[in-house]
This record gives sequence, C-alpha cells and structure tokens, in this order.
Amino acid sequence: MSQKLPILISVPHGGDEIPPEIRERVALTKKDIFDDSDALTGKIYAFQNDVMAYIDTSIARAFVDLNRAPSDRPPENPDGVVKTATVNRCSVYKKGLFPNEPLIQILLQNYYFPYHKIVDELQSNRKIKLALDCHSMLANSPSINKNPEQPRPLICLSNRGDENGNPTKERGTITCPPEWMRLMAKCFRTAFKEEPGEVKINDPFYGGYIIQSHFKNTAPWMQVEINRKLYLAAPYFNEDTLTVMPERISELRMKILTVLRRFLNKLEINTF
Repeated sequence: MSQKLPILISVPHGGDEIPPEIRERVALTKKDIFDDSDALTGKIYAFQNDVMAYIDTSIARAFVDLNRAPSDRPPENPDGVVKTATVNRCSVYKKGLFPNEPLIQILLQNYYFPYHKIVDELQSNRKIKLALDCHSMLANSPSINKNPEQPRPLICLSNRGDENGNPTKERGTITCPPEWMRLMAKCFRTAFKEEPGEVKINDPFYGGYIIQSHFKNTAPWMQVEINRKLYLAAPYFNEDTLTVMPERISELRMKILTVLRRFLNKLEINTF
C-alpha cells in the first residue's frame, strides 16, 4: 500500500444540506442550493484514502459559509458567513424569517466553529507539509461581481499574493511560498493540457478566510479553484437531474491527484 500524501484537504463549500434549525425558514429550491454551492466538490476532491488529513461538510454554504469570518454578516455583506441572498440573487429565507442573532449563534456553534476547530487539530500533525482549501468556481463571474460575466480561468491557485505568488503591500503575508505556487500551477498545466483554459495564480481569487486564518507558520496553505465548466457543462452534465457522469468526476479526481503527487515529487517532499 502506498503511503498517504502529507497533505491536508479542506472542502468547505461542497455541502447541499439545510441545517434543521432553519429548515422551515428557507426559501431556496434544491437547484438554487446546487447553483450556489461548489457542487460535487466533495466527490472531486475525495482524497480521504490518499492524504493524511481530510475534512468537508454536508451543510450548504448558503446557510453557513465556512470560508468567511464569523463577524462577516449582512447587511454589510449579503454574502457573509450567513447570507440574505445567493450568488444568483435568490433570497435565502422567506420574507421576515432571516435568523435573529441567537439563531445565528446556534448555527455558528453547531457548524462553523467545529469545522475550524477540526482544521486546527488536523494541521497540528507535523507530518502535514501542505494544506489545500478546495473549491470550484462559476465559468463566468456572477452578476453581483464588479465585472459580471467575465470568463474565468480553468484553474485558480491562491496564496493572497500577486499573479506570481509574491506578497503585495495591500494583502501582506502570503500563505504559501511563491515558488510552490508556480510549481503547482505548472503541474496543473501539464495534467490539464488537453482542457481549454488557463491556470492562473491569485486571479480572480486571491484566497479566502480559511487559508488566511489557519496559516500560522505551520504547513503552507493554498486555495484551489477549478472551473465548473470542467464538469457542469455538456456533455457531462444533466441539468434536469443535476447529475454529472461519474466517469467525468473520476477523471477529474485522478488528474488532480496526479497533480499533487507530481508536485510533491518535484519538491522532494515525503512523509518522513
């Protein structure tokens, strides 16, 4: 049996469940939740048997967004840790039923803080050499974006730096060495060379709350975003049933696993 890769995988936006505490308040349909989530990333990044540490959630990001600060709230940010609307501007809650502060605290205590606590526990393993916060992104920027309908790259890798992974004055400390970012980008380009699109660093995303808050001079953290056109598009996706050909999910999973193995081999990182 091959050794497990010295990597921590976090998949915070792959869930599709409604917390029971708010079920009667929710206005979203199954499709609304699907469209707002990083759909099927729990299957694409399903490396539980391949890496040393793995965590995901069953709760949809529309209700508790694990990649936001706990103080990031509406109305200042409708897309905060709890949300008033999805990325497609669908109202999350029925009129007049947005959770009050005590209910928000219950959601955070039940789903948000436990996730982050487990992440801290997992990354305390000194054998972990790299942590990846894994996502998927819309093929084009949404209407709520400053530049709506802009095509997005095939892959986006983030460390809160610039297009080469270097620090910026605006964002300060980076979460992963620039040379690691560039090597990972190169490995993705090789594995996905037959797919149309670019592999970019910190564009359009420079990294969210998870990599920023959990990078504490332990293992480097990197955010990974794959474009949903890789699987939520013809000929792989059935929009009526919201399902994807299992073969395509498996193919993407194996490509990403190949990327991670190649990356570690290039850096000569092992489990010892």
